[in-house]
Amino acid sequence: MNNFIKKLIGFSIGPVAGAFITFLTIPLTTYFIDPNEYGKASMFSLFQMIFGTFLFLGIDQAYTREYHSSKNKLNLFQNAIFIPLIMAFFILLITFLLPSQISILLFGSSNLIIPAILFGIMIVAMVIERFILLSLRMEEKALEYSLVTIFTKLAIFFFTLVFVIFIRRDFLAVVYSAVFGQIIADIYLIIRYRLLFVYKNFSLNKELLKKMLLFGLPILIATSLSSLLNSLDRLSLRAWSDFYQVGIFTATLKIAGALSIIQVSFTSFWVPTAYRWYEEGKNIEYFKIVSDSILLLMSILFIAILMLKDLIIYVLSPGYADATYIVAFLCLQPIIYTVSETTCLGIVFSKKTYLSIWVGLIALVPNIIINIILVPKFGAIGAAIATSVSYVFFFVARTHFSNENGMRFPVIKHYGIILLLLSGAFLNLLSIKWMFMFMINISLLFLILSLQFTTIKKMWTIYRKKDTKESGFFAK
Repeated sequence: MNNFIKKLIGFSIGPVAGAFITFLTIPLTTYFIDPNEYGKASMFSLFQMIFGTFLFLGIDQAYTREYHSSKNKLNLFQNAIFIPLIMAFFILLITFLLPSQISILLFGSSNLIIPAILFGIMIVAMVIERFILLSLRMEEKALEYSLVTIFTKLAIFFFTLVFVIFIRRDFLAVVYSAVFGQIIADIYLIIRYRLLFVYKNFSLNKELLKKMLLFGLPILIATSLSSLLNSLDRLSLRAWSDFYQVGIFTATLKIAGALSIIQVSFTSFWVPTAYRWYEEGKNIEYFKIVSDSILLLMSILFIAILMLKDLIIYVLSPGYADATYIVAFLCLQPIIYTVSETTCLGIVFSKKTYLSIWVGLIALVPNIIINIILVPKFGAIGAAIATSVSYVFFFVARTHFSNENGMRFPVIKHYGIILLLLSGAFLNLLSIKWMFMFMINISLLFLILSLQFTTIKKMWTIYRKKDTKESGFFAK
């Protein structure tokens, strides 16, 4: 158990420190760069994420599945990276041949040839980095994995500092900072793990590739739907609004992204614990207690965000004041996702992972409809509403399919609390005096706590009962 905790802490150091460095980078960027320019820069990273989703074909997940059963891990690595790397170089070739068209796609201008080519280079670097980091994770080199993550974030922060203070203060400062910081980190990885790319004894294993593709393609579909769900907001703003709205939305999304630390940390602990409990035949009440407890903690955190939302102006800059209206909606995404991790276990326990595709589709449909209706008129606010509402559908679908496949416990309270949180986000759109809004949020907090009084009582009972089985609730 001690070894498990050490590894958990080791793998958590990187994301936590990286998130902190990113949090420092945000005000540095937004202070010098206005929302219009920031919106253009965000399209670079957005399309990088979208291309990355399709490039891997789910083979990266298949690689981790095959890792421990493979005797020749070098050959496994080289076979796994083979197709994604070829596709990445193909995209790089396209950026060389059609730089003006890529520039228009990314930035709405045909003159930004160098950034367009850098996009292709980043795609190649992203594939190499992904598989090297997966190798580190599978070898359980927790500290080294975290140090690489921290080094990457520090490099980006350093270049951001240099560019915005000494060189330029437009969207290209953000793009170049991200590119140079990432590439330096990836060059280190390639040099450090250069033996992974010694192809002297390489042999293309067609059977292995076929097996990984068959495993990975369903994951690709589910991941693509998830990626589309998480990017439709900015794509809609790009199509039907302007770069100012994209900039406001993206800057706020980065603030909300700090909550992903909680999501990642909880998931890292909860997934192996849930699998162990399932194998041990633990009563479903254990799973319910965890689910109720996470719902309580995340709902309290959300109310705290509502009360502190005006501080965002100080974190960003006065030019991003509109961010206060959408931060609550964007924070709902990591909050709802974290809670859903406790209510979706029936899907993975039953091994019916194809249900994740239906979950993605159920969430995607309202996202598309709401974006079409609201974004042309309301810009970033409309996109934020679409994102939060679609994640409510995401939660309902995940929970329903889980209940249908063996993990059935009462979730009426979950639905009620989530709808209250969504209502709170809408109420905080109102332009009323600070004191009145504060009273509304306080009232919402008391209502949420009263509805979860039984959960509070149960958590307190578990804490106090030292001599019962509940005292070792999370013990291995």
